Amino acid sequence: DPSAQFTVEVDASETGVGAILSQRSSRDGKLHPCAFFSKKFTTTEGRYDIGDRELLAIKLALEEWRHWLEGTELPVIIWTDHKNLSYLQSAKRLNPRQYRWSLFFSRFNFNITYRPGSKNTKPDALSRLHSPDDPSEASGAILPATCTIGSLTWDLERAIQEALTTDPDPGKGPPNRQYIPTPVRARAIQWAHSSGFSGHPGISRTIALLRRYFWWPSLNKDVIEYVSACSTCARNKTSHRPPSGLLQPLSIPSRPWSHISLDFVTGLPTSKQKSVILTIIDRFSKACHLVALTKLPSAAETAKLLFRHVFRLHGIPTEIVSDRGPQFTSQVWRDFCSALGARPCLSSGFHPQTNGQCERLNQELENTLRCLCASNPTSWSVHLPWVEYAHNTHISSASGLSPFEASQGFQPSLLPESFPDKVIPSVRHHIQNCQRIWNQTKAALQRTSAQNKRLADRKRVPAPIFSPGQRVWLSSKNFPLKSCSRKLSPRFLGPFIVETVISPSAVRLKLPSHLRVHPVFHVSQIKPYISSPLCPPSEPPPPARVIDGHPAYSVRRIVDVRPRGRGRQYLVDWEGYGPEERSWVPRSFILDRSLITSFERSAASSSGRPPGGVR
Repeated sequence: DPSAQFTVEVDASETGVGAILSQRSSRDGKLHPCAFFSKKFTTTEGRYDIGDRELLAIKLALEEWRHWLEGTELPVIIWTDHKNLSYLQSAKRLNPRQYRWSLFFSRFNFNITYRPGSKNTKPDALSRLHSPDDPSEASGAILPATCTIGSLTWDLERAIQEALTTDPDPGKGPPNRQYIPTPVRARAIQWAHSSGFSGHPGISRTIALLRRYFWWPSLNKDVIEYVSACSTCARNKTSHRPPSGLLQPLSIPSRPWSHISLDFVTGLPTSKQKSVILTIIDRFSKACHLVALTKLPSAAETAKLLFRHVFRLHGIPTEIVSDRGPQFTSQVWRDFCSALGARPCLSSGFHPQTNGQCERLNQELENTLRCLCASNPTSWSVHLPWVEYAHNTHISSASGLSPFEASQGFQPSLLPESFPDKVIPSVRHHIQNCQRIWNQTKAALQRTSAQNKRLADRKRVPAPIFSPGQRVWLSSKNFPLKSCSRKLSPRFLGPFIVETVISPSAVRLKLPSHLRVHPVFHVSQIKPYISSPLCPPSEPPPPARVIDGHPAYSVRRIVDVRPRGRGRQYLVDWEGYGPEERSWVPRSFILDRSLITSFERSAASSSGRPPGGVR
């Protein structure tokens, strides 16, 4: 009866839809079916979510019976067991698919009503007509048959189960965590710290990872001991602790020019055939002499310069501080200082703070020259005497006096009328005045030194106590490592043996001869080598093999190549040795030609250019 009201019962399953078109009879007041509908989902429709599948069931039912339902006077009642669809007609946000369907729904007059699934059994049965009889066929395999799935197991699990037979779980640990017996604890820490999935984390992260799955009473203590002794972490991780070694100030002189410091300023433009400046500073008065030179002098020439500019004016000093330049490490310089009775003091390796007064003078010198010679940098030699005069007349913050006044007993004046009418009354009075000024200067220097030490020690920590024979790691910061990437190079080299403890702040190390650096280092450049039975040390290098009567070493890989003469040399990374041991060898020394072939192939594919040269 087209004039009577229609009722549509719909439902959707995972495989299809079912719908029943009914009308209520006027004789018995019950619903009687008019038509039945069932359809299997396509592959795309089967991937819709549950809401869209139920809405698709309504759409398909309206399409199937649109010749009866379109344009009806009475609204069509649609029953569905999906409660969210009852709010669809008032929804303000729809997805693109629902927007398209809403245009189709606008042709019909209908109301969606929720009906519990327990009462919506008839359309549910129609929607399941296309379900497979075998439930195992209902859901296809997610992975193709060519894929094989296997459970992940660790050798550690098997070792734990074997160890539990002799060291059972005491039952005092947290729930859902495996107890680790004593024999396999080191192996468990190695699994959590050194495996590829963990990447050598720090102490806190290693403890957190182990606590997810395991427990034993001394877990924290064992992890701290293991990570501290991990040679891979010690070699490759940058230290974030303050530098070791409290400030050790140099001794304070008692008179001017008894203790001096030397250094050279290079890299200057040529000015009147001069390109180097010799800086000499008195550690007592802070007075300086600046000497322009044509080039870096030799040890003998440096000695002559000191005679000309220091000794003849101020006498022979008792101590001379310098860096480890070739002029000051030569036998000529040592013999020269020994003949004068002066003690040469050389800075430790890569620690210019030892000669800090000269370094600070060099900074002030360069700043002043930049100000005076900004328009014409090649005129710096003309301004150099005035820079020396300016430094010697300005008040020093360390002593509170100018270098002139601290060394000469008076402050020179630039204005004639500022001279007093009556000069020093007697020589004795002048000597007494100088002695008083020197006493004041020494007291001021002591106060300044103590203050500087107090401020510097705030950002330092006491150095560990080193002893001869102890092994230490050496910072690679100042070493020219033969590596393709400085960022990925080790941060420490070694371990090396402490040969002598020179002072609380300097040690002498036993270094391999090919490093070619002075073996004395400040304690901030080294850190102790820590060993532990939980963390076995790295394997020693493999012994050399004898081939044709000559020793031969195993090559791990070839790092780089460079042209040499008519052939090439290859930078070789030796098996069992660190990057500090890498060396250039000719092609004829490499017996395994496949190393060269694989290196050239990988270098060409990664850079797009022929290999050669250390980056």
